[in-house]
Amino acid sequence: MFLPENIDFAFSEKYILSIRLLPDGFSFSVHQPDDPSVFYYKKAAFGNKMSYVENIKKLIFDFSFFTQTFRETRVIAVSQKYTLVPEYFFDKSRAESLFNFNVQDGNGLVLHQQVPEIEGNVVFDMDTEVHSFLSRNLWNPVFLHHIQSLLSYFATHHAGFGGKRCYVDFRDKFIDVCCLQSNTLLSANTFAVTDRLDALYFITGVWEKLPLQQTSDRLYLTGNVNAQKEAVDTLKKLIRYVEILSFSPKTEIPDAEKPTLPTGLLIQLCE
Repeated sequence: MFLPENIDFAFSEKYILSIRLLPDGFSFSVHQPDDPSVFYYKKAAFGNKMSYVENIKKLIFDFSFFTQTFRETRVIAVSQKYTLVPEYFFDKSRAESLFNFNVQDGNGLVLHQQVPEIEGNVVFDMDTEVHSFLSRNLWNPVFLHHIQSLLSYFATHHAGFGGKRCYVDFRDKFIDVCCLQSNTLLSANTFAVTDRLDALYFITGVWEKLPLQQTSDRLYLTGNVNAQKEAVDTLKKLIRYVEILSFSPKTEIPDAEKPTLPTGLLIQLCE
């Protein structure tokens, strides 16, 4: 693994390390908030020869810089397995029972994370062995869920608009569909996308069920929009107000590289 020359792990405390645990792989980024020129992102897919946790362990042990003392270490679980609980009803002692009631086939350890912008909490799970290993081998890691950064941003984006807003984040094999009115969350779902028409099916389904108005409510698109050109072109014919959001990170990233980066990471780099 070849890191840029301007990243010197002898001074690792200057950098923020963000690790994303993907369903079939692993990605990470390193950046320095005080220096826009410092940024590195790498994604790796896992094979079938080893288990998921064995792949994680191999990466961490093969590249020892992961275990160093960073300014901040974030571990983001990217998964469909989460539930959202309003702050008013949330009790951390009941987080596990709430999760198990709403989500089937959990992976073990149930975690929770507050999202102040929607006055709610994300309750999610993580493989117990993966969590234990990373807790022992990373420097004071903070465990998060990928939907948190999206909800935090979407809740404040155009919050003054009186109608309903639907946000769709396109990723390789999933889409996140989050709908709000002002800063009130109406729904949030993560769907697996395996067929070229899956994204269109899920998005129009959400619009019909809420319901949202094709002529007055807003649709905002983020992520790898170009990979879903057919769906996007159809949505523009169905919905009057469709906008593709762009981000201006403080970190220097070529425009061509931005669509390949997770939207949550781009949001983080704008902070």
